[in-house]
Amino acid sequence: MQALQIGAVVCAFISLLLLLIALGSDYWVANALSNTGLWKGCFYYGAIYTCRSLGMNVRDFIHATRAFMFFGLVAGAVSCIGLCSTFFGLQCGSISKAKASAIASIVAAGCVLIAMATFTGCMGTEISYGWSFGLGWASFPLFLITGGLAFRLNAAATE
Repeated sequence: MQALQIGAVVCAFISLLLLLIALGSDYWVANALSNTGLWKGCFYYGAIYTCRSLGMNVRDFIHATRAFMFFGLVAGAVSCIGLCSTFFGLQCGSISKAKASAIASIVAAGCVLIAMATFTGCMGTEISYGWSFGLGWASFPLFLITGGLAFRLNAAATE
């Protein structure tokens, strides 16, 4: 059971870290002359490299992607904190911490899936996606795995 707890916490931490890096970095769309994220864009003008904030004057799908990524981040943090607290014997109400963490992980995965699918669908296939975009997609299955491990942890605790 201890190995399952550690595995769930490690998986939750890694998925949360990947999501945080993807959300904060600016390499969602990248090519030789520019790279753009959800919050800022950087461009080469000759030998000058300048970055500027995208602000609020962006297309609606960027706002939707930002919002769902943020919701996923909050749910992932709840899951990670809940799984870390399973090492302590305290109970929070009638639901187990492992079950609440599993539900939060599945919610985080759903939010990330909506965000990434929205961004991918609206940007299309004619562009070059960057490594931040890949990290965003990588966090999705990791949140699903975390949810599965947390549900298994809950089942093992009730046996």
